[in-house]
Amino acid sequence: MAHIHFQYKTNLERYYKLQPLYFLAIFIGGLTCLLFSAGVLAADWIATKPIRLIIPYASGGTTDLIGRIISTPFAKALGQSVLVENKGGGGGVIGILAATNSQPDGYTIVLPALGAYAANETLLQPLPYNSTKDLQALTFIGESPLVLVISATNTFASLNQLLARSKETGQPITFASGGIGLSAHIAGELVKIQTKTDMTHIAYKGGGPAMVDVIGGQVDMLFAPLGSVLPLVQSGKLRAIAIASKERSSKLSTVPTMQELGFQNFIMAESWGLLAPAGLPNDVSRKLRDSMISVIQQPDVIKRCDEQGVTLKSSTPQQLQDYIQSEIKKYREVIINAKIKVE
Repeated sequence: MAHIHFQYKTNLERYYKLQPLYFLAIFIGGLTCLLFSAGVLAADWIATKPIRLIIPYASGGTTDLIGRIISTPFAKALGQSVLVENKGGGGGVIGILAATNSQPDGYTIVLPALGAYAANETLLQPLPYNSTKDLQALTFIGESPLVLVISATNTFASLNQLLARSKETGQPITFASGGIGLSAHIAGELVKIQTKTDMTHIAYKGGGPAMVDVIGGQVDMLFAPLGSVLPLVQSGKLRAIAIASKERSSKLSTVPTMQELGFQNFIMAESWGLLAPAGLPNDVSRKLRDSMISVIQQPDVIKRCDEQGVTLKSSTPQQLQDYIQSEIKKYREVIINAKIKVE
């Protein structure tokens, strides 16, 4: 029995001597597995072929300009070329549909103007895609407030004078836009609703032709993004009489806001967001979003967009999704109240 007791005691002592080493080995092994797993989960997605950035409008507009400004630094951030592809038509529907039909692998993204994107949800039914389910939000890109302009040859000094003339003479005010349902159209309809003034919308195939006729005096007024009208205001071809932002713009400091003129909650801007086909893997969406945010925070990119009247700002995916939903609601109310139809 003594021998057995001695042997038991010897084994027990050996166990307690080895126990710290045993548990240390388990701890190190477990920690290694944990770190390896975390490393895999946190690893960056690496693009292995060019990225397609769809601009769902014709070339030459503000959306196209923004896309081309951000594409080069975005390509550098991703380590792959970024191909800007203009797919216009249908108020952006054709280009957006192309994005929704693409694989959710990170190699196709789309940059829509969010006003038109929101308006189409009400104007064009049924849409060939689901605005809230077929695309996922990555980040807000930027915005440009709408400015109300008239011809420099127009004798009226303010919007209120223009409205008063219409009521005195019984002649409708004409307002232009680059197309039905665009932010410029919705803004004009909102003036009509709030003032109960007789106004006639004249839709053009693009903002350029609309601007030409306002300059020439064929049409009374036009809402357009700040960047689009600023050079023409500065050159004396157009006169800015109001801006649809919360505060006055430093670029047009003498121009009052619509709210200053008595228009309640009249905040209208053209805005842009980066979207991708729904179902992107988390590492892919994170890489695209983080890379784009790094781009729109670069001083030279900020400066170039600011020169076009576009203020860059980022967001979380949820913030962008919430913004899109609020825009859909805002545009829907105006479209229904104004009885806007696509012809």
